[in-house]
Amino acid sequence: MAQTSTDRAATTDFNAYAVSTDKVATFDGQPRRDIPLTRTIEAAALLPDQSISESSFTVPASSTFEACASAFARGTLISTVMGPIAVEDLIPGDLVETHRGPQPVVWIGSTPYLHLPDFAAETTSLSYLLRMPGVGMDQSDLLLGPAARLVVRQDRFADLLNCDAVLAPASDYIDGDRVLRITPPGSVQLYHFALQSHGIIRANGHELESYHPGRVSAAEIGSSVRDMLQSMFPHLGSLEGFGDLAFPRTTRDVIETLRVA
Repeated sequence: MAQTSTDRAATTDFNAYAVSTDKVATFDGQPRRDIPLTRTIEAAALLPDQSISESSFTVPASSTFEACASAFARGTLISTVMGPIAVEDLIPGDLVETHRGPQPVVWIGSTPYLHLPDFAAETTSLSYLLRMPGVGMDQSDLLLGPAARLVVRQDRFADLLNCDAVLAPASDYIDGDRVLRITPPGSVQLYHFALQSHGIIRANGHELESYHPGRVSAAEIGSSVRDMLQSMFPHLGSLEGFGDLAFPRTTRDVIETLRVA
């Protein structure tokens, strides 16, 4: 583990930006409980002086923000230079094994998942978790959140896309057989982490990506939301500091189209 000092940052509340909650009628005509439109994300960042800044953010419960902290369930083993480390035990500065060699964790965020059956699934992207089985001796079962993306490799990608792999949402591969959509009986803490540059990591032996916000333009999400998101990453001067994606992002449908092309 990296030996770094900890600088406790002030809690940031973005409720001023959030839409107020409303009662929603159910099919039986009775009002449902207020739908929560915010989520708390605990985060730690590796600052340029190698100190660690820890913060708590209350953010809108939208996919833009939930993606920061909803890829890996507590207990997921991440391959590092020191061997497998549970994702909840990673700290900024730890060196994670990637397809480009070891890279330091520069940011890690976490948020709780709790299934609330009274809430409409569309109110939040954290409406499900999924379980992916291990294959062979090097992999074990993996519990993932909605932000997880798998590495998909096909020989024809080199000719069609000028790369040997693409990234696709793990949820695209839910089939009710090997990859299952599940509802845990209790709360599950979810995590995601960013590296010095976007990379492919191994979680329980499976290839997945580290966190990257993707192309987040003010025109698409609004300048206030973009500024809010940027403030969550104090180690960077701007969201552009995340750099390029390691591989293109796409969907399973597009991949299947390429397969038959």
